[in-house]
Amino acid sequence: MTRAVGQGEIVRNTDVGLTSVAVDRAVTTIPASQLDEIVGRHALVDLSAGQLLGSHSVGALRVAPGRSRIGLKLAAGRLPTVSLPAGARVTLVETSSDKASETASQLSTFDAVVVAAPKGTNDHGGWLVDVEVDSGNAARLADLASLDRIALVERGR
Repeated sequence: MTRAVGQGEIVRNTDVGLTSVAVDRAVTTIPASQLDEIVGRHALVDLSAGQLLGSHSVGALRVAPGRSRIGLKLAAGRLPTVSLPAGARVTLVETSSDKASETASQLSTFDAVVVAAPKGTNDHGGWLVDVEVDSGNAARLADLASLDRIALVERGR
């Protein structure tokens, strides 16, 4: 690295340099022939000036800017029984805390994308699923999830 690049920043052509080094086989480096695969990618860790790049130092961000990942535990009946693959577009629906006081039109909905297919819990009483949402909705959804007030609905493509 010719200059420091912070985690999440895009690595530019001027940020990387070429050098010859002798390294142990246990040390993973990136050959000069793969320079094009580095430039334009995101730093996955803080990179220091003078540092050798490892193969896992750059790549795609796990969560894009403006997005947040939330893990949900949903009871049976709160999500479809069919397989929901990663990438499925879903709507998270706020469920009523008191069935008599709120109508469906008063409850919030949030668009989301399934990040990892749902997995059954060890007690067989629910499902764990990771979803990605707009960051502006993350705190509200986390609160609703902690209160067990979310249902997941699969949307058509």
